[in-house]
Amino acid sequence: MWPAVLVTVLTGMGFAGLKFILIGEIAIDFVPEHHQPLYFAWMEKILQTSLAKGTVHEAITQGLAAVLTAGVLLGYLINAPLAGAWRVARLFVLSSAGVAAGTMLTLWLNQWLVAAFVGIAYGTACAARGKVVPLLAEGNGRSSTQVSGYLNAALVISLLAGTKFGMMLHHQVENPLYRHGVLFAFVMAATLLGFLVNPREPAPVPFREGVRELMGGTVALLRERWALLVGGGMAWGIASALVLAAFMDSVDRLHIAPAQAVNLVVFPAVGAILGNLLSHWMDRRRHVISALVGLGLAIFLYPILVVGMKSGALFMVLIGLLFSAPTNVLDARLLAYAAAQGRPGRGSTVMSLVHNAFILTIGSGLAILLFLGYMTAQGQFEALAGACLVTGVVVSRTKLKDQRPDPVISDLTAEIPTSLQRS
Repeated sequence: MWPAVLVTVLTGMGFAGLKFILIGEIAIDFVPEHHQPLYFAWMEKILQTSLAKGTVHEAITQGLAAVLTAGVLLGYLINAPLAGAWRVARLFVLSSAGVAAGTMLTLWLNQWLVAAFVGIAYGTACAARGKVVPLLAEGNGRSSTQVSGYLNAALVISLLAGTKFGMMLHHQVENPLYRHGVLFAFVMAATLLGFLVNPREPAPVPFREGVRELMGGTVALLRERWALLVGGGMAWGIASALVLAAFMDSVDRLHIAPAQAVNLVVFPAVGAILGNLLSHWMDRRRHVISALVGLGLAIFLYPILVVGMKSGALFMVLIGLLFSAPTNVLDARLLAYAAAQGRPGRGSTVMSLVHNAFILTIGSGLAILLFLGYMTAQGQFEALAGACLVTGVVVSRTKLKDQRPDPVISDLTAEIPTSLQRS
């Protein structure tokens, strides 16, 4: 048990830490006067447009996050089937080694390309965590709920700590080699610990069979419960983009130091915990739609009413609550449906795949509009608020029944607090 928990903590810290170190180095430290012209003229023209519009910091931040997510999504198409074919220890070791390599390669190679590689490597850890939960539960005589709780808690702690740690390294350590080296040491420790995650495993599933199951399962669930998948995916995409928009807003508009502004990323997690607790009573479709409308209103008002860290923290707690409560209902109903069909694993796999696709779509969409100068920094909040309303329309088309799901199915879906799984 403990090696899996430590690998989750150290790899998650390395991934989140590298993300915010790169945001600091590429976006926050960007000085137009010292800028070297880009290789392609059209790329330089786009950059100059965003500079003229004053959106370059926001565009780089959203773009970098989108590249990382693209790597996770691309890797997921490989890693999900690979989880059935390979042993857990190999998955954890390869994932940690890939992230560790990325922490150093970003010093010498194109940071955007390496970020995509790091995303692919981290996707392997996501697949490994999904596989190891029932194996550890069986081997240690614990329930899957308990094991999942340990790993999910470790994941949330690691991502939050890594976010703060990465920005702290960027702020306090001037030498890039040292700051990247510290992250490298963390993730190399995770690589060594990965060899110790050796639960008893069933016979491997051939890779081709895993690919067919992933593709077939995705098509089947999209056909049968598209609104649940799309609604949940849009909510996750909105939340992921909003956290970065709020961070850069506090740096550029409120002039808060990045090492302090990054604390705003922590507060949505507080709201998410409250939202997960309250979601048990949100068993009607109108409750979910009302929460999404409230989320859109809170996002729209954020740049208008937030004037400092205290007001920003309060808004982020509220946003975390209004996001997690309806999203947990949508995700749980999807998992319940998959479990009722006798395919509980398919539900979580397809849900993660679709959610990452929407995180990528919304984040990259904002980045492109910001780079082209078609959107202002405040326009991000307006666009995300509008996306919340669209999500509410999608949810109105769900098969969400106006009663509690069957208790047996609910027990299956309660094993994973879905609103706390993603970074």
